[in-house]
Amino acid sequence: MADETPRLELGTFDEGEEWDHTDTVEAVDEHAIVHGPIAERPSTGEYDDELYHATDQEITWRWDASSEDWCYFGGRGSAEQPVPGTSHFEATDVVHARTAETPVWNVEAHGIEGDGETEVGEAVHELLKTVAKAGGGIVYFPPGRYLLERTPLVGDDTIVMGAGRSTVFEGTRPDGEEGKALLSNRGFDATGYDGASNWGVCNVRIDTPKTTGIMPAHAATVRLENIYGDHTYNHHIDVVSSKNVVVDGYWATRGGESGSDAPVQFDAQYPGASWNGVWDGSEYTLVEDDDTPTRNCTLTNFEIDPVNSPEHGVHLHHGSNESITITDGYITGCEYTAIRADPDEAVADLTIDGVSCIDNARGITLGHVESGRRELTISNTTIRTDGRDLAAGSGLYAAGFDGAAISNVVVDGPFTNAIIFDDMDDLKMSNVTARGSDDQAFRFRENVDVTLTTARAADCGTDGIYSGPGSSVAYGGVTFDDVGTQVDIDDDGETRAWVTSESS
Repeated sequence: MADETPRLELGTFDEGEEWDHTDTVEAVDEHAIVHGPIAERPSTGEYDDELYHATDQEITWRWDASSEDWCYFGGRGSAEQPVPGTSHFEATDVVHARTAETPVWNVEAHGIEGDGETEVGEAVHELLKTVAKAGGGIVYFPPGRYLLERTPLVGDDTIVMGAGRSTVFEGTRPDGEEGKALLSNRGFDATGYDGASNWGVCNVRIDTPKTTGIMPAHAATVRLENIYGDHTYNHHIDVVSSKNVVVDGYWATRGGESGSDAPVQFDAQYPGASWNGVWDGSEYTLVEDDDTPTRNCTLTNFEIDPVNSPEHGVHLHHGSNESITITDGYITGCEYTAIRADPDEAVADLTIDGVSCIDNARGITLGHVESGRRELTISNTTIRTDGRDLAAGSGLYAAGFDGAAISNVVVDGPFTNAIIFDDMDDLKMSNVTARGSDDQAFRFRENVDVTLTTARAADCGTDGIYSGPGSSVAYGGVTFDDVGTQVDIDDDGETRAWVTSESS
């Protein structure tokens, strides 16, 4: 079967050459795709980890040489042909490239070994070029440690797939070249969102002390799924000037070891930036700096629990970030703040939902700008730090948003102030508890127009509600429990109790 299939040579086009991802080829490598009806599956595989896709079963099988048997690898199956051991396995597709006809390229069949000693970055890069030229596919990395001495670039309709934590990517870099991306995409140097699209990385571990991890740049429609982050120089995931990027399933045991150390970062490449680029083994090339905003991206189902106390957990950094959603996650152990946006940077349509920020110096910091931001939603979120030696500043701080909704939020701990807002128009807060701060529970410092309902201010040293210069606070249904002063109005601030508030 395989012997009759002609081979497609690697390196079919040069770096920088324009290419059309719709190009087709007459044949692919004999190990690139092995598929057909389950009845035609050979009795034995030709090499360890060979994959066979049974087109009538919708199941991919892997040849395990040690047991001399085919074992289940992936696929959705069907009610008529269920995956072994299940009644009917339902798997989520990783971007639309993964179909019954998608080729599977096993890197071992191309002489790429994850032995932890051999540098294979150039070989991986060449294989990814071939896959892109063939129209995309799944590039499978069996268990092992793969040393990448250069940044391989992923093309359109391509999925880099590992075997979970046992597939480890590590970047090697010369002294002085630390921090360059471990893995990025073709078109990182394009404008707008014209880089590679519809690609993904899933089921891999990043353990790379000398490089940043995965860097989508000027990319569109990217899925990063089940990413395990250990050592990294800057970030495990750095989304740069890209749109429609979903990170679903991410677990970090460490932050970066450099000055910019947040495990996850969203940023935009603006003119004059000297960071964010790829390493080709001898030269460093920066991402195109046309100030393309990072837009419509999601981080979900995640846990950031670093042992090395990075400054931040998730960082919105440099340039415009629009429609970013951070949901269903846990962040702990940050020296400064769990979620942070840089001062003076544009942020629009930011949603934080279902996130626990536990035992960080601060919880969420989105401050230090007077205007230019719009639409902030924080809901179903807990910010709690128990240690007085760790807690600092404010638990929640935001500024400069036109339109914000804060609901079902708890801020608890010996922060200086539990919650601070500056320069906020149309701020609505409901079902919010601020407890344990040294000074104020709710501090509307200046120029804040807010409605606060069904809230609790408890165990604060000075004020339950503070209304500062230019602020207008309408409040009702607020419970004050062990606070110095229930409401403090300073200078030209004002309050209006439009529903009777209770005091203990």
